[in-house]
Amino acid sequence: MKKVNYYVIGGQYVSYCYGGTPTLIGAKRLASKSAEYWDNWQGWHIPDIYKAEDVEDVNNFYGDGKAPKSGAMPVAWAWYNNGQPIWEGIEK
Repeated sequence: MKKVNYYVIGGQYVSYCYGGTPTLIGAKRLASKSAEYWDNWQGWHIPDIYKAEDVEDVNNFYGDGKAPKSGAMPVAWAWYNNGQPIWEGIEK
């Protein structure tokens, strides 16, 4: 099993971890497949990507999972432009 270096974490109100990947490109693919429709003005939202060391185990509404540590910043995030995700962040 390969080491997880990145986690894809979304959730409008509570963190939800979609999984981890060894590579950033793998995390971007997973995040794009895991788009969420938020029930406020934001509409479709692509989950953020965090480095594994910036994530901790949690137990919340969804059960056992992962969430960003307090103060952790995502390394990559995206939004849609003409139906295509546009990636930004520390690591593109």
